[in-house]
Amino acid sequence: MGFALNSATEYLSIIKERVISHPFLKHPFLQQFSTKNLSREQAQKFALLYYPHIQRTRLYQACALGVTPDENIQSVLAEILYDEYGNGNQANSHMAIYRKLMRSLDLTEDQINNPPILPEQQAYIDTMMRVTQSQDWLAAIGVAGIAGEWPIPPYYTMLLKGLRTVPGLTDADLQLFIEHIDLDVHHSHIVEEAILPHLDSQTNRESLWRGIELNLNARIVQLNGLQRELFA
Repeated sequence: MGFALNSATEYLSIIKERVISHPFLKHPFLQQFSTKNLSREQAQKFALLYYPHIQRTRLYQACALGVTPDENIQSVLAEILYDEYGNGNQANSHMAIYRKLMRSLDLTEDQINNPPILPEQQAYIDTMMRVTQSQDWLAAIGVAGIAGEWPIPPYYTMLLKGLRTVPGLTDADLQLFIEHIDLDVHHSHIVEEAILPHLDSQTNRESLWRGIELNLNARIVQLNGLQRELFA
């Protein structure tokens, strides 16, 4: 997909609009999840099936850091990783916070330690690992640093609408989703600032967008699996 050579800032505004209008955020799963009263059983199934995604998010960011030659972008990704790992407090890592939700839903330790991975979830994982370990480092930043941050506020807002209908769940249980809405706005901003110097060429812009689009399209596949399991 070509882009007119506007300023780098204008280019980011254009692709941000494309991200927010992408079919991923209009997926039937999100429409159903955010408008229905969910049962506790549906919440349990969702929490368990989504856990492999939560477990691997930081791996994508770490891989992108490893292939990125720009030290400023490396620093930004390292800051994001530090946040994800609880800023030095393991009990506050995003994985640990998510496990609190799983335990509040009465999932057993055996279930938590052995979550199933849907084929659609595996397809998302494979896409993210492949792109973040490729030589196209701007595509790696697109797939993990941009598409991994920009869509999250509207995405998690929809997930929260559904999860708040589940009997017995409190905002304390939903901490991961609540905190990510504001946190990922900050993460998006620092990634944008770091990549701006690299967005004056058409080639670089196309690499960045390739990564973004691969992520968003893979998310559609991921949600296809969740829709089948929760609402079939």
